[in-house]
Amino acid sequence: MNMLALFSLFLVVGYSFFFFISAVRKNKEIATQYSKCIPMVVGMTSSLTIGLIISVWLPEMAKATVLSILISAVIAIFIGLPFKTNGLVEAQASSLMGSMMGAMLGIMLVPSEVTFMIISMDLIYLISIFAMMLLMHKKHSLKEALKNRPVPFYLTFLLSIAIICASGIHQEAKNSIHPIEENTPQVEHHH
Repeated sequence: MNMLALFSLFLVVGYSFFFFISAVRKNKEIATQYSKCIPMVVGMTSSLTIGLIISVWLPEMAKATVLSILISAVIAIFIGLPFKTNGLVEAQASSLMGSMMGAMLGIMLVPSEVTFMIISMDLIYLISIFAMMLLMHKKHSLKEALKNRPVPFYLTFLLSIAIICASGIHQEAKNSIHPIEENTPQVEHHH
């Protein structure tokens, strides 16, 4: 799990900083109608992913939640800063909620579901940041926004998806060779 989780963490941190740099460059061109939507979506999806990853590494609810909140809050500062005070508040609020939900989700998963959930959250995060960056750089139409993005932008996005899927396949192959014991609690019903 370490390789996939570590790559996922680097993915979220890297794309969040790329988002920050890109948003700072376009700060004067960012449409005000999107100033709450963009930091909320990126803050929520990044913190959900971070919460999930942290709880997989540290399967203690309280510690995983607090650590997820702290890491997500730092990243949310960079996400919301280019959007002034409203964007910063929106990114922090959605980050707080997302990190708590991600940590709770990670704690509740059985080991056989972890790889699938991390891959799913990575893909949801990538799609959301991709869409928000297009929205942020949109001038007249979505078609024009898609045309104006450089080829490395798309290649990096596709490479990230390929690495996530390859890491997941590798992890699942490793799990099939050395199965993970699932500790499912036995619930007793008293009548």
